[in-house]
Amino acid sequence: MYRDTKRLGEAYEGLISRTGNTPHPLCVLLRRLRDASGKSLRQIEQKSGIPSVVLGAYERGDREPPLRKLDAALRTFGYAITAVPIDVDAVPLSEDIVAELRRIADQLEARDVHGAADRGPDAAPRARFLTTST
Repeated sequence: MYRDTKRLGEAYEGLISRTGNTPHPLCVLLRRLRDASGKSLRQIEQKSGIPSVVLGAYERGDREPPLRKLDAALRTFGYAITAVPIDVDAVPLSEDIVAELRRIADQLEARDVHGAADRGPDAAPRARFLTTST
């Protein structure tokens, strides 16, 4: 996740003032990554398959990129577009719930292994309840 929000904001404002357009925030990140890597638009074109003139238009805010193309461009720098929950009101998906239950069960199991000595040598391990559907 991009953590230097102050510098990202400055870059974003700089792009707005130069072009009069507002580039997508992820296009600002794309430009910053490209600048930091020292790669040209043509080099990114070769890796992503997106024409350099189109990439430049995304960076300037002249065109709004489809997520598929923006993701392809960001992947050339080792980034991917991912949706993550932002708060407790997010709608949980079944696979997220299963993953969270597995994580909790693993923590409990690890605690059981370490805590077995406290319960005595004859103590049975606590049952692990987790089922998955296929």
